[in-house]
Amino acid sequence: MTFKSLLASMAVLTCLTSTALVVQAQTPATKSVQAEHTNEQYKVGDTAHKLYQDERVGIKDWKDKGLHAPKEGSQWVTISDRYVLVDMDTGKILDMAPMTK
Repeated sequence: MTFKSLLASMAVLTCLTSTALVVQAQTPATKSVQAEHTNEQYKVGDTAHKLYQDERVGIKDWKDKGLHAPKEGSQWVTISDRYVLVDMDTGKILDMAPMTK
């Protein structure tokens, strides 16, 4: 193998590895958050602590934070460094979004 072909192979491998990491980072299954107050790890589909089902902890200015409108019966809450959409009846986590500024 020549030096040029070795460099080309390394460049291709680097690109493929980077692409795989980006695709993995964007999949919904990797969305998770560590709750500071309950010390629980949550991901989309899990049931959140009852604390997050209380309307008093819901984010009222979700639009200003760049979040989509919560469907009826759900609310956005803050868990550690993430916005988390929680069904208020079941506590099921429906979505997560990173906090911006």
